[in-house]
Amino acid sequence: MPPAPRLSILIPNFNNGRLSSRDGSIDFIGDLLQSLADTLRHDPTPVEILVLDDGSTDDSLATCRAWAAKTWSDVGGWRGDAEAHRGEPFLRLIERPHSGVLSINANLLTREARGEFCARLDGDIVIHTMSWARRLCAAFDSGPPDLGVIGPKQLTPEGWVHAAGDWILHPRGYHHIAAGAHRDAVTRAMEVDHVMGCFYCHRRRVWEEVGGYDETFLRGQTIDFGLMARLRGWRAFFTPDIEFTHRHVLRKARNTTADTTGGIDKSLLRFEEKWGFSRLAPDLDVVAAKYKGTPLLWNAKVFGPRVDLPVKANAGGGSGLTVEQTEWKRFASDAGYQEAVKSRLALLGAARAAARPPARERPTVVHLYGRAGLLCHLLAKEGVSAIGIDPDPQHVALARRITARETYPAARPVFHVQTGPCALPLADGSADIVLLPNVLEYHHNPVGLLKEVHRVLAPGSAGGVGGVVAILALKRTVPFDLEGDSTSCFRPHELAQLLKQSRLFDLYSMEGYQPPAGMTHAVAVRKATQSGASPVDPAPPAPPAASAPPAPPAEPKPLAVEVVSIA
Repeated sequence: MPPAPRLSILIPNFNNGRLSSRDGSIDFIGDLLQSLADTLRHDPTPVEILVLDDGSTDDSLATCRAWAAKTWSDVGGWRGDAEAHRGEPFLRLIERPHSGVLSINANLLTREARGEFCARLDGDIVIHTMSWARRLCAAFDSGPPDLGVIGPKQLTPEGWVHAAGDWILHPRGYHHIAAGAHRDAVTRAMEVDHVMGCFYCHRRRVWEEVGGYDETFLRGQTIDFGLMARLRGWRAFFTPDIEFTHRHVLRKARNTTADTTGGIDKSLLRFEEKWGFSRLAPDLDVVAAKYKGTPLLWNAKVFGPRVDLPVKANAGGGSGLTVEQTEWKRFASDAGYQEAVKSRLALLGAARAAARPPARERPTVVHLYGRAGLLCHLLAKEGVSAIGIDPDPQHVALARRITARETYPAARPVFHVQTGPCALPLADGSADIVLLPNVLEYHHNPVGLLKEVHRVLAPGSAGGVGGVVAILALKRTVPFDLEGDSTSCFRPHELAQLLKQSRLFDLYSMEGYQPPAGMTHAVAVRKATQSGASPVDPAPPAPPAASAPPAPPAEPKPLAVEVVSIA
């Protein structure tokens, strides 16, 4: 008799055939099975391969049947060298009517599995690493006893890293680690929130303790499973020692409810109902309060002690602050900084266009992290009602002293100290535009701050749109955030996702505005309610363009920039 398998390889299949590829040339499931034969041919690990076909209507079912008729001897496997293995089937095929629910099929496969470890594979991946089963079992055997989940290195069809694990409970929301990196640059195993479901490896004991995959999820069931495992004390690790390519971008869209916008929205809402936070844009303060004392808050760089300031304070922020230590001095003498200020004013101009018709005759602009008040001063000189908010009382006091000596065509700018990282000292609906320059990338909880911005923005009058948030953030150009640091730059699609998945704002399509080098930006209009958002794929797509509000009859007058003397 063949030895009992240590590893069960589980493959749910639905329409992964050649007919389901975009150009009809790629046999997804056939290529996967061939890669298993190639990479496991001389692997000494006892394995079993189980394939469950979920009512496929393309050629993939015929391909699975053909491979089910093969033995390991037919594919030249090591098992053919031993008499006990000569007739061992290459795989066992289970055929079922179509359900369209991966959770159901994954549970059925795992119940049939006999191995100590399970590796669930999507039908459109290809594995590259020889003897990967031996490597995987060795990783479990040599790891800590609470190592429950392992995920290999996922590559794009072009050979770049797509994911080295995922962060979920992170200031930037759900995103793939090291996306876009060279495959040889990611070489270190690390603990992560989650690993990709297309090659998901776990101890069978984890599945038993969790109670299997939640079958109410159409999408995101593996994330739910992984968090349930984490909540029970199991840890998840990424391993660079096994590589595979996921070729889902080369396939046609599948006719399943799970892949529709409605199916995705339903799964996102189901996740939030179950866990109490958004899967793609979590409010980390809500997570910390709800799951205090649980293993879900394992990442000390996100949930550990912090300084409760929304941004890093500038040097010279202590007592005795002078004009020469602030942006006023830099603006008077630094041409590069003058251009940066012009860019912020141009962004505000775009925000003013998005906000028209405004809720008030004279729009109120709030500058968060307003420092010593330079930008608010420039706005007030143009007749704009400006409010500066900063966490440093010394900067606020200096801003008040400087502007008290100035004359303005309308209201004098007002300055407040921010008393909490997610608290603004403003009344509900009192602002038309909120500017967040270089704030979110340093904030421990961007979604929590965006909720507060939503509160203070005007809800919009009949026939008009609500208040507007304008954001500048440092753009991530290096794809390494391996440590899960709570201060980090955004990729453009990540900033767009955070705004959209917060269900607080609609993205405003901007043309012509160019942010400063190394920066990304977004302008978004306040939603009347927190419902109805459509999800964005966390893989790096082009930044989504939301429907723009009605075009204004004319553009607002550009804001002037005059070099300020501090003599």
